[in-house]
Amino acid sequence: MGVIEIEVDPLPCKWCQRPLEQRRWWALKRFCGNWHRVKYRVVQIVGFVLD
Repeated sequence: MGVIEIEVDPLPCKWCQRPLEQRRWWALKRFCGNWHRVKYRVVQIVGFVLD
């Protein structure tokens, strides 16, 4: 039996907008690494508190 290959377009990192290679179609990467994820969350929390 053959392997099913699904191609997913690269999504930009939510922090730096750099395109990310998607290795798995069922778990898409949204950030370059954990540090960008932390910075994004901190900015969201600060923005929520200041509103």
